[in-house]
Amino acid sequence: MKLLFSWLKSLAKLINLTRLFIINAVFVVLLIIVVAALNVDEQTIQISDNSTLHLNLNGVIVEQKNPVNFAAELSSQMLSGEQQQIKEYQVDEVIQTIRHAQNDPKINDILLELNNLSGAGINHLTDIGKALNDFKSSGKKVTAVSDNYSQAQYLLASYADQIYLNPQGMVLLQGYSVYRLYFKEALDNLLITPHVFKVGTYKSFVEPFTDNQMSKASKLANKHWLNQLWKDYIDTVVTQREHSSLISAQSVSPSLKELKSALKKAGGDAALYAQQAGLVDHLNNRFEIIKKMQDNAGLSGYELNLVDYSNYQSTLPKLYTAKGNRDQIALIHGSGEILAGSQEIGAIGGVSFSKLLDKALHNKNIKAVVIRLDTPGGSAFASEKIRQQVLALKQAGKKVVVSMGSVTASGGYWIASAADSIVASPTTLTGSIGIFGMFASADKALNKFGIYNDGVGTTELSTLNPTRALNPELGEIIQMGIEHGYQQFLTVVSEGRGMTLAEVDKVAQGRVWTGSDAQTLGLVDKIGGLQDAIQEAGVLADLQQYDIKVITPAVSAKQQFINEMFSSNAQLLGKSLQLNPAVLQTLNSLKSQAAVLTKFNDPQGRYAYCPMCIIK
Repeated sequence: MKLLFSWLKSLAKLINLTRLFIINAVFVVLLIIVVAALNVDEQTIQISDNSTLHLNLNGVIVEQKNPVNFAAELSSQMLSGEQQQIKEYQVDEVIQTIRHAQNDPKINDILLELNNLSGAGINHLTDIGKALNDFKSSGKKVTAVSDNYSQAQYLLASYADQIYLNPQGMVLLQGYSVYRLYFKEALDNLLITPHVFKVGTYKSFVEPFTDNQMSKASKLANKHWLNQLWKDYIDTVVTQREHSSLISAQSVSPSLKELKSALKKAGGDAALYAQQAGLVDHLNNRFEIIKKMQDNAGLSGYELNLVDYSNYQSTLPKLYTAKGNRDQIALIHGSGEILAGSQEIGAIGGVSFSKLLDKALHNKNIKAVVIRLDTPGGSAFASEKIRQQVLALKQAGKKVVVSMGSVTASGGYWIASAADSIVASPTTLTGSIGIFGMFASADKALNKFGIYNDGVGTTELSTLNPTRALNPELGEIIQMGIEHGYQQFLTVVSEGRGMTLAEVDKVAQGRVWTGSDAQTLGLVDKIGGLQDAIQEAGVLADLQQYDIKVITPAVSAKQQFINEMFSSNAQLLGKSLQLNPAVLQTLNSLKSQAAVLTKFNDPQGRYAYCPMCIIK
């Protein structure tokens, strides 16, 4: 027996030594690869004369790019049929690239290829569009091309001098909408009782759990701002396409009867219809367009040289380059839902985001802070925690300006209300000042299967359990907490905006407003973009010269190395596990509406959240 134990002990040592050898060998190999990569000279990108900037945005336009994440990339590959990784393009980098090309004598024009632009906020597209207009004002041309145009793609294409469409393609302009799944009957059939606590006539997140259709109040409010956004879309396209005698508001947004008649005239040809309606100028495929550009270049005495966006952008200086000024304005981005605790980029954590603000607080050179928010809200507790940090910045004598992205509503507005100034775009969705809480009881469903909950507790509060019926008095207590939260919301807005409680309540009740309406109602100070907000911060802080200091979450060198190394392998791992697109769309719809039940983590169960603000 002793001999056996001795043998097993020796075997264990051998296994351990082998394990350590393998780990160290792998580490050495990885180290060699990294060192070799660092010593390889990067290919110098040369921009020749008479070049065309190829603005081929193959992915989504975002406020702030997410760091590479192995787990997230694997998940993305599993849930996507795309063979290539979807890239992220930071909106202010795209704008910087266009503005640089405008003043670059080596860039003649821009080819805007939109086939693979898969997502962007309305204000992102209009901000890029304004940069394209400035580019054209210098005498340079912009050409848009795509096999098909989605609504977002077409809005950006409308800023081009000429729009090309594949003869087999189409332009699909559906308008904006808010449609949701309603679960009341399903919950009734499952004998699950939803307990809803809310304040705000228009605070409609909980409606799908209490009804089978959208309430009249919600339809009224949603129709108001949806019509505003759609009118702005139509006006933008008609204005940008004014060189076409065929374009009209009817072209952009025809009735079904008008569309049917026009399509019949075009023989059912969607591409020909788009040309006859003035939506596009020419029907050509990509090869014909490139050939035409090559011929035009030849007639001008040079060869066509397409400069890829990513290559050209890599030659530019950093977006915010320090010039040695002692005074600084901090720029801090916050995107995604607001959750308690620490969160990675893609969500706004009450603790993690407060730490970013705290860095600005303790930096003596920072005289003002610009907070760029793009969020539908979330945890009321986390929102208040961040607002308190904003107040600390102001108490320290630093000016705070909030720049609103596509949406800064509910919890996002809770935070913004404390700023010295709020800047929003005309199409920003904001407001939604309201609060709710919800949980479900499954006691009836369990009883049906002969399962019962019983026992004893020291207090009546101990009966709060999803497997037991809710005590009516306890429900009233929870509702009191929600009403207190709403009054707190009104109070922070009242104090921050210099309005009476009655004035705030009049524009609150969970109602969503566009940036234009919000300015009229006193919820927003100015209409503009991020650069306007930075300038506003400089004025408020009385700064003549200053540097922009971007404050971002720290990513450890170890984690960054691992993510960069393995993210590309995720594409190989995920392909065999991809889901059917139709199934994925249904699952995503269910997942987004069940967020409050799955990932929201407010310690008091109170949420200032606007699901309607995520439009399609």
